[in-house]
Amino acid sequence: MQFVTLRAGHTLYRCPTPTDLLCPCGRVARALRRAGVAYEEVRVPYRRANREMIEQLTGQRRVPVLALDGGEAVCDSRRIVELIDAGGADVARPTG
Repeated sequence: MQFVTLRAGHTLYRCPTPTDLLCPCGRVARALRRAGVAYEEVRVPYRRANREMIEQLTGQRRVPVLALDGGEAVCDSRRIVELIDAGGADVARPTG
């Protein structure tokens, strides 16, 4: 296991849904706030066809995506929340 520290410099790419209660993107935003992690939020278009930036970052067009300040991107709300909940500010994650 390698450790990553969640801190300012991370970016959450999420859908444009105006609430944090209805979608997986909101679940991630709530988890980040609950853990006290500062992050930048980028709202992407609803249509996957218009998410070229996400595809360049991850190879797919689904959100949420948490781009870590080290250049790595974590996809899927469940994986992102597990990463956050694994240790709060110091989070263990497998490499490779």
